[in-house]
Amino acid sequence: MRECTFLGIFVGIETPEADALKAMRKSQNVAVPMMESIKTLNDYGLEVTSGIILGLDTDSDDTETRIKDFIDISRIPMLTINLLQALPKTPLWDRLKLAGRLEDDPTRESNVRFLRPYEDVVSMWRRCIAYANDPERLFARFHDQVEATYVNRVIPPARGKLNWANLSGALVLAFRVFLHIGILSNYRKPFWRAARHALRRGQIDAVLGMGFIAHHLIQFTREALRGEQNASYYSTKSRTAEPMHAPQLAALRKPA
Repeated sequence: MRECTFLGIFVGIETPEADALKAMRKSQNVAVPMMESIKTLNDYGLEVTSGIILGLDTDSDDTETRIKDFIDISRIPMLTINLLQALPKTPLWDRLKLAGRLEDDPTRESNVRFLRPYEDVVSMWRRCIAYANDPERLFARFHDQVEATYVNRVIPPARGKLNWANLSGALVLAFRVFLHIGILSNYRKPFWRAARHALRRGQIDAVLGMGFIAHHLIQFTREALRGEQNASYYSTKSRTAEPMHAPQLAALRKPA
């Protein structure tokens, strides 16, 4: 993959809790120490995007803390944290249907009746994405990726790429990143800290990538905390719930 100039890979980590992975029959996720596996991918220039699921039957009072610890230790910049969803024709669907734990309520964020209180699970999801995508933390993880991952990538020859279409597209992207994130955003300081570090290592592509990816994650998180996004990074449903007010947002940002 490195020699073919792959830059990233999505990894269904699901949860950092080993017992939960075994309960999900995902023993392959614990066959090798998780942090060792992430480092191996990074050593080959592959940036990890992590899939995390909340609402598992094995979730406990410690789950939120363990996820936040995983975010800090793994240094993975982009984490797609979603609530558990049951898909038809899967063992999970069959098990939950037999147990009477499937919901058909379009106002809910998941079709699963969790073992823990529904509102507690949704609130934990909001706190986790707020923690993961806090601009200071997010750009600090991108900063670390410069040395851990980006410098390990194969640089393909520029021949065939230096044409007007590519150059004009790159210029437009650079202009938008530097204007909307580097100048107008209220998270421009952490962006420039990470950007300067990448530029010193000649990682121009990384600056543009971390800019628009972080911008998307931050905006998504802020919309979700205002009640304008569903509890899924992949949902196409429009959000109709009433937005939350300042005291509710402040409460969600407090650690569990």
